[in-house]
Amino acid sequence: MISILMLAGCGSDSPASLPISATAEQWRVHEVNRQLAIALHDNGPTPIEVSRVEPVLPSFEGETPADTDALLPVGGLRVDVPVGFGTGGCTPATAAPSQVIVTARLATATEWQTVTIDLPHPNPLLDKLLAADCAAEKVRQSVTVAFGPWEDLGPDGVRGSLEVTRTAAATGTVRVTELDGNVLYRLAFPSGPPPVAVTAGSPTTRIPLVVTPLRCDPHAFAEVKKPFEFPVHVALDGREPLVSTVPVDEDDKKALDTMLRRICL
Repeated sequence: MISILMLAGCGSDSPASLPISATAEQWRVHEVNRQLAIALHDNGPTPIEVSRVEPVLPSFEGETPADTDALLPVGGLRVDVPVGFGTGGCTPATAAPSQVIVTARLATATEWQTVTIDLPHPNPLLDKLLAADCAAEKVRQSVTVAFGPWEDLGPDGVRGSLEVTRTAAATGTVRVTELDGNVLYRLAFPSGPPPVAVTAGSPTTRIPLVVTPLRCDPHAFAEVKKPFEFPVHVALDGREPLVSTVPVDEDDKKALDTMLRRICL
């Protein structure tokens, strides 16, 4: 579970009538769905109705508003509204000042008002999300990684490989320094684990691997949020490794899920 609070000041067309404050959080479920949880607080004596929450994040593209029928109780009790934060890039390196626009009214009123809440700047959570998206983009520009065909090994899992291809846009040597499993799947490397390297003269390589269940207990099946996420660490031209994930297509999912259920269930 990840929780990084973004405390916000309250601004609106009529601050006295809409005493709203906000935080933004990211729990595990929101991380999976690429969302922020915009947490709204009523700091006044009257409940507040909210009909819409819109993130304004200049360093991200594709952020999405959320319509809601949330009721903010008195006493500052938090009410979360999930919103999509879009995709970040590499310029600038830190997140620009950002806001949340909330459409709301006092429960005793008939007219809706727009409340613009400035999120703190600098912002550690947005900086973290931006850095992760930038790292993934740099990796995609320099190398493609994909799982190779799967071979069923019966009770011993499935055999496959990680196919690594240096792109024409890459500069210098690209190294895959680490490939991780997750809470459900264990990766073993019959020919040895990473690192492996691709260069202009040798732009492709493969890492043979065998996948078996790491856990078969019902709790793992019920609680896993990212069953097909496999982190890959990539160092570009001698720099510190960046972390991305291996794309997993429907054939990969079918092979892995079928193996897991055959052995565990």
